[in-house]
Amino acid sequence: MAKEETVAVEPEQPKGKGKKKLLIIIALAVVVLLVLAAGAVLLLTPKPGADGKHGAEVAAEDEHPPVYEKLESFTVNLADGETYLQVEIHLQVADASVQEKLKQHMPEVRDAIIRLLSSKNAEELSVLEGKDKLATDVQKQLNDILRAESPAKGVKKVLFNAFIIQ
Repeated sequence: MAKEETVAVEPEQPKGKGKKKLLIIIALAVVVLLVLAAGAVLLLTPKPGADGKHGAEVAAEDEHPPVYEKLESFTVNLADGETYLQVEIHLQVADASVQEKLKQHMPEVRDAIIRLLSSKNAEELSVLEGKDKLATDVQKQLNDILRAESPAKGVKKVLFNAFIIQ
């Protein structure tokens, strides 16, 4: 008697369906990775700061250390005639060339600041908003003297290191 051999026969699948499923899975994986990458970029990209600067502008500023110019202290009578103001000012300037230009115009700078300080009264300078307005006014006056088109090309900040009203 002859032995019968049993052979397991697997049902045949059409050849194209397996490859189509694999391609669909790969395509979906790629789409998911792209969405995740886009989300990561949006989350990790720096937002504009409070001053409206974008990450590239802030990074460009960080490449160069800030340049400061210390002015001699100022002591003036305030507009009310009964009080004095003594103030020390540091200026943050765009670069060393602005610092040099500032030194060349120092008599005009000191005159403008003295006139501006003596036009104020103790009441308006005793509050934070008054000091902030004074800093802005000094910055504008000095940038006018330097003929700077914008604060980024002239005096960037006015910093008070001492502010005494008596």
